[in-house]
Amino acid sequence: MIFEFDSITDKSTLRAHFESGDVYTGKRQEGAGTEITYSGAEITFDYGVGSIHPDLLGLLCLIIFYPFIGQRVLFPMPVSPRLEAAFRRPSFKRSFTFDNVDPRVEKYSGSRMAISFGGGIDSSAIRVMFPEAFVVHEAHLRDGEIVPSYAHDIVRGLGSEKGRLVTTNQRYISSPGGWHGWTCAFATSLLLATDYDFGIILMGMIMGSSMLNNGAKYWDKFASRRYHGPTGNFWQSAFDDIGIPVFSPVCGASEFLTMQLSLDLARQGDIVYCIEGDGSACLKCTKCFRRDMIRAVIDPKYRPDWKPYDRLEIHEFLERRPLYFCHIFSFAKDRIRRLPSFISRRLKDIPSILSDWPMRVDSRSFELCDKEWRSSIRDRVLEYWDPMEPRHVAELQDWDVTRLPDHHSRDWWRSIRQSRSTKRVWLRRDIL
Repeated sequence: MIFEFDSITDKSTLRAHFESGDVYTGKRQEGAGTEITYSGAEITFDYGVGSIHPDLLGLLCLIIFYPFIGQRVLFPMPVSPRLEAAFRRPSFKRSFTFDNVDPRVEKYSGSRMAISFGGGIDSSAIRVMFPEAFVVHEAHLRDGEIVPSYAHDIVRGLGSEKGRLVTTNQRYISSPGGWHGWTCAFATSLLLATDYDFGIILMGMIMGSSMLNNGAKYWDKFASRRYHGPTGNFWQSAFDDIGIPVFSPVCGASEFLTMQLSLDLARQGDIVYCIEGDGSACLKCTKCFRRDMIRAVIDPKYRPDWKPYDRLEIHEFLERRPLYFCHIFSFAKDRIRRLPSFISRRLKDIPSILSDWPMRVDSRSFELCDKEWRSSIRDRVLEYWDPMEPRHVAELQDWDVTRLPDHHSRDWWRSIRQSRSTKRVWLRRDIL
């Protein structure tokens, strides 16, 4: 695959020229690896770069087009051996040659923090903790039209000295739509990094995604460094390798903590975690439901309207096992007064969290941060949150709800019928 990049005053364009061996259908680099088909469209950004480091441009090409690359890559300018070595890590399942590598390319470095801002409670909490960080947010073009989101107004309201909204079509150039991988969220930050002197990109990935396998079971990210590099994730480690680390200051914290820290912004309406209601929260989807459960725990004055959630989609969501982000519902179910029965009865079988580990940060998480930035980020976070004690860490490591039966499975219904039958037998014995 041969890449071409050009930039004018207010536009940058990235093109990929396919060669023999390259494919137009590949797999998304996250989750189950959904099959995606590239449309052939060029990637556009409404920002014209003054300069861009070769390794940052090379990584930008790779995170977007990785699913489709065949035997080789030829970048718009030579890259360093560091980028090539990063993609030789065994965790990258596919291998291709780098055709223009120059050992004279100096390692990138920058001095400022950037936030890859999604608009939700997690990246908003990072905004609160790190007000000096520059906010970068992506506006999505779909079929030539901007996908509406109130987050655009939030970023524009920060002013050009504190934030930048970058409009691009990169999220919708394949079918089905969506970023080709989770690191595509940092594409706009990579594009701006050299001009803005970004030295680290902060993201809002919380404990449930980074250390709890979507809330189902503890995952030892520290042990995985043996295979995935210093960050515990091979894609993240590639960023570290070339000099622009990506780190989440909240990767050892639950959404209860991030909601607590961003609560004032939530009360002002300056948080966007769902855009299905014409750019704002729809207040009926599973994501809105989880956020209302979290806020009902954190904000004593908040009274969610549960009625819109009393519908089939939410019922089926609550009945799935393992329940998505189960630790959130486990902690919330015993701390919210008067939950509607359609919620409470579907949460009866999940274990309770009796201690307050979801209200503390796992300070081991800072070991995953680049050494140059580690102490300053750790110290700042611990100004806001208490660290877990050893007993909390032990409870966290024991978290595992993968053995709970799926409510839609035959085994689950069989167990329900058997328990009902047993109950009837005991009732007859009591009568006799």
